[in-house]
Amino acid sequence: MTTEIVDIRHFGAGDFAALLEAESSAWAKSLRWDYTPSARLIAACLADKRLSGYALVADQRIQGYSFFLYEDQKGLIGNLFVEPNGSSREHALLLLDHVIETLKATPGLRRVEAQLPHFGLQDLESCFERHQFATYLRRFMALRLKSRPMGSLPLAESPRGAHVFSSTVSDDFVIEPWERRHDEEAARLLYHAYRGHIDAEINDQYCSLQGCLRLIENIVHLHGCGESVPQASLVVIHRSARKLAGILALTAVRPTTAHIPQIAVSREFQREGLGMGLMEASFRELERLGFEEVSLTVTDLNVNAVRFYERLGFETFRTFGAFAWNRPAA
Repeated sequence: MTTEIVDIRHFGAGDFAALLEAESSAWAKSLRWDYTPSARLIAACLADKRLSGYALVADQRIQGYSFFLYEDQKGLIGNLFVEPNGSSREHALLLLDHVIETLKATPGLRRVEAQLPHFGLQDLESCFERHQFATYLRRFMALRLKSRPMGSLPLAESPRGAHVFSSTVSDDFVIEPWERRHDEEAARLLYHAYRGHIDAEINDQYCSLQGCLRLIENIVHLHGCGESVPQASLVVIHRSARKLAGILALTAVRPTTAHIPQIAVSREFQREGLGMGLMEASFRELERLGFEEVSLTVTDLNVNAVRFYERLGFETFRTFGAFAWNRPAA
């Protein structure tokens, strides 16, 4: 069998139709995620020749692909997928080698990041380590909303007429829907909360205020992690200081499954039960909207977070790898 690695810009979007359909099925089956909108976007980018990357061609068919993006001086491996068969890992490693070598040879590039949920960490770790990447194990976790040990959390009205949420947090705090006006303060909260955090080693957007603003814009407003669910995306505010103390973003990744792409509590207000309060209020709203489960991802080394989610009833249903490389100083 002849196997070739070919620049994806040599093909039309239609050449990838079967592969994108297979990838959408894999997301639905393994990750509980409707990938259809993303597949349509990728197809449009392929049609316009706007993606950089490689296709793996075997038996005169495209059986895998990987694309990458540039963000200032950083490269992002946006995807890696191959047809599930006996050669899947071998094909994935071939693609990955070409992508990594291309990115590392790009003038001015100082960093490369990747999170590749179709493969276990052990499948790709040897390739990334050979290219001097740091490797991290991450978990996909999910909770069936009906099975959670949480009580009833009715809605109330704030003085401005907006919904606020009853919660187990103390009267010093109020939980409200996340509005656009909260974005800048939320970015500052993220920047300070993730200073020195393991996730800032994986995603360097957490290392700058501007990066945190981009992260929030992508999650909350640009549908980068599913369709935003504004009714269940919440902030918690310290009443007397009128200061943001915590945030929780919620998205819909399929009709009955929601996803938490971001939850954070200011270091100043940790151990006040705010994370639990945000989740209680958000999950109650998700149930009202007809959702049946909620998922999230977490880094395995973030032991306290993993234990917190497990206490809430979340279970790990898949693990995958995250990878980061920084160009050595000259």
